[in-house]
Amino acid sequence: MTPRLSASISGVPAKMLAVFPFLTVAAAYIVMVRCLYGNGLVPKLHTVCGASVEGESFPTRIAYTNIPALDLNICTIVTFYHGLMNTTYRPLLILMCTTLSAIAIIPFAEATREYHSKPLKMPATICMIFQLCSCAVVMPIYWFAFALTGGTTRRSDRITQGNAEALLFALVVGYAIPTVCMVVFEDPVVTAIWQFFPLFMKSAQWAHSKIRPPSHHTGSGYGTVQAMYMLVYVSSAYLHVAHVWPLFNDPALVQMLIVPPTAPLDPSAISVAEGVAAFLKWDMAFAAGSTILMTLWFARSLTSFTVLILWHVSATFIVGPAAAIAGVMMWREATIDAQAISKAEKAQ
Repeated sequence: MTPRLSASISGVPAKMLAVFPFLTVAAAYIVMVRCLYGNGLVPKLHTVCGASVEGESFPTRIAYTNIPALDLNICTIVTFYHGLMNTTYRPLLILMCTTLSAIAIIPFAEATREYHSKPLKMPATICMIFQLCSCAVVMPIYWFAFALTGGTTRRSDRITQGNAEALLFALVVGYAIPTVCMVVFEDPVVTAIWQFFPLFMKSAQWAHSKIRPPSHHTGSGYGTVQAMYMLVYVSSAYLHVAHVWPLFNDPALVQMLIVPPTAPLDPSAISVAEGVAAFLKWDMAFAAGSTILMTLWFARSLTSFTVLILWHVSATFIVGPAAAIAGVMMWREATIDAQAISKAEKAQ
């Protein structure tokens, strides 16, 4: 018999979850259709990596694998990111990297929980899909599946110490280090390698688990998980203050680097950097927006629901979306830990 969907999830009508498939469809149109093709970004990228252009030098058009067809695709992706590697667009690149740190670690963390849905226990696959397609398209669907499989209603499914340590190691070695290298070195090969950070995270997590098997360290990993999210919070908040706050003095810069364009751009008038910026602003808006929206399902009362809304509105502006999300995940982990302790005490 096919299980019936509960009428409510975390006290919120289940029908409200329909907003997530809608977000995926909207993201697919805006990000994939309008930003990539309507704005003329794809032809511009192909001009750099495909057709021979006399008298111009394109540092991203190199032999990455010596396989022409594959090199063309890699060049296109690398050129995409290198469009932001300049003084003007660096704040947007930093904002993307910090936001992605909060979004990418969540599927890895949730997959370590004992009662997490098996179809979602493939965090590296999920993250590689949004690397190859679009975070804006993939994350709303992930959150939709997450809610339908009970991810928002668990009360005492804590992450063990062994798994928590592996997660922290994966975040630092698999994401933070490759990302810092990409931003600092601005090297095409490093940027190409960075595209596979989900696999690096999974490899780092696996390696740590072999050295310190989670089965031997089954105590609560609450403190380590909190440290992991605190690392995301502090680093993201610092970078937000350093790189994004100065933009608030100039409304034109906020419009150019933060606010997604509501109207299609003129393909004949924009540069590669402008096209990439339009794509990433919408990509991050949908990815972070769907993640923030799902955290509202973590509320257990009208008061906590209201506090979450106020937190996201203020924190997203003050410390950035990554820190806002990390802060909520820390709060959620604290409630899960408290419920686990209460459950254990009642069982005695």
